[in-house]
Amino acid sequence: MSDTPISRHVPNRQRVARRHSRLVDAALSRASTYAHPAGRIVRIETHISMVYLAGRYAYKIMKPVDFGFVNFVRLDARLRCCEAEIRLNAPFAGPIYRDTGELFLDGRRCRLRSRRGVRGNVKVIDYAVRMRRFDQRLLFSNLLAHGELGTDDIDAAATSLAASHRHAHRAGRGPMAPAARLGSAALLREQVLAALAPLEADPRTAHAVTRAGLRETCECELARLAQHLDGRRTNGFVRACHGDLHLDNIVRYGRHALMFDCIEFSDELRWIDVTCDLAFLLMDLRAHGRSAYAHRLLNRYLEATGDFAGLAALRLHIVYRALVRALVATLKAGSPARSDAQARAGVASRYLALAASEARAMREPAPWLLLCHGFSGSGKSVASRALAELSGAIRVSSDLERKRLEPFAPPSLEALPPSAYTHAALDALYERLVAHVRDVLNAGYTALVDATFLKATHRARFAALARELNRPMLILNFHAPQARLAERVNARAHGPRDASDAGADVLAAQLAQADPLDARERQRTVDLNTDVEIAAFSREPWWAPLFARMRAEDGGN
Repeated sequence: MSDTPISRHVPNRQRVARRHSRLVDAALSRASTYAHPAGRIVRIETHISMVYLAGRYAYKIMKPVDFGFVNFVRLDARLRCCEAEIRLNAPFAGPIYRDTGELFLDGRRCRLRSRRGVRGNVKVIDYAVRMRRFDQRLLFSNLLAHGELGTDDIDAAATSLAASHRHAHRAGRGPMAPAARLGSAALLREQVLAALAPLEADPRTAHAVTRAGLRETCECELARLAQHLDGRRTNGFVRACHGDLHLDNIVRYGRHALMFDCIEFSDELRWIDVTCDLAFLLMDLRAHGRSAYAHRLLNRYLEATGDFAGLAALRLHIVYRALVRALVATLKAGSPARSDAQARAGVASRYLALAASEARAMREPAPWLLLCHGFSGSGKSVASRALAELSGAIRVSSDLERKRLEPFAPPSLEALPPSAYTHAALDALYERLVAHVRDVLNAGYTALVDATFLKATHRARFAALARELNRPMLILNFHAPQARLAERVNARAHGPRDASDAGADVLAAQLAQADPLDARERQRTVDLNTDVEIAAFSREPWWAPLFARMRAEDGGN
């Protein structure tokens, strides 16, 4: 390129930005800049922002950078971003976000103050998001690294995410609705291929991307799912989401999980299918070696939303999210001469390996249909939840779906009237379960149906579905002594309310009216004695008969 005024403008602008960043960094690293006791100040850097932990608060500034997808070079752009961050994060992490502060010159020194109620003319040089400081040890990423992230945290995250999606603004509805392009199949295609291209061009990642056939798989899935993706938008599942939901952006807050630092600078990255938002956290848990937590999160989210139809594109979204994280890690690695370049490259490789694994699953799905069969009190609900977490199966619960009064709503735990348990109502419920299971199997996931299946007609309906979709089916026969069944049913009636309404009278009717498994069904049955401690359900040895049967029928794989 010739040395024109235009070509000289870019490095000059970069030098100005670097000087500005040094000035701001020096100011915010001094306790005297703040209007409150700051103590020892801790700096946290990302590729587009800096965070300063000072006393009771944390302050986030946007770097004066232009990466194409985000441009914070102008001061007014940084102000708009700060104000948007306060507004958009309120639904996810309202207790954390406070207001926007301004960094201004006071003589030859810099000061920081809130913009609320500010009077007088000062030279403002930058803006900062002011947040309530929290214990960094409670970040999900740090809890996981120290072995302290628990199942309660995963359940809290699933509950928070489902609630935020349920109440989020929807594309195409209301004054907050975005342009029709946002959340579309065409835009997702552009985003996926835009993440792929630099990884294919970088010699550090090109071989892994090519070897896994990621471009071919993504292009095939994007074409196959285009109608599904646009249909999801039409049906209201493209919403104002978090958009950047990885483990560094979730914190344990009492008994809750707060999701902070959502995407505020790009409508294209924020107005997305709720499944794409969920996929980010699922992907990050798996990339950190916590597949069981990812399985639990997915099943708890589906229990809260019933959005089984969203599974169709889940693997594609997971691949996309893994590509984005691999790209970010590669950009952070920078030059091979950097001291942390090798570690960053290792992070990128981990995400690419996950993308490759999901791509294989998209090309070669091998789902099963597993029917839970047993009387109330047999332990099938507790056991099937544990099995879903161990295996990655998607659990579909009759108790929960019976009490889901409208789509994408959480199930009610209130007792239903007798009319909900007539023969006609039960037949209608099982037909809804069939529809959900069809979605699960067509998406390439194993479906685990938690229902009593005490009537031969209901079992036959699912057997017909398995034949139609050419999927193998097994019946999991959960059984325990009758005295133990009665004991569990009575204990549940006096314990915390759950989704089941079954009491002693229901159990008695089941025992008297159940259709026994016939000879053909017995050939497809695995017997599981649940007269054991509940903890046994979460251990693989208890499931050995099932896993052995599945491996044998899969050809020993």
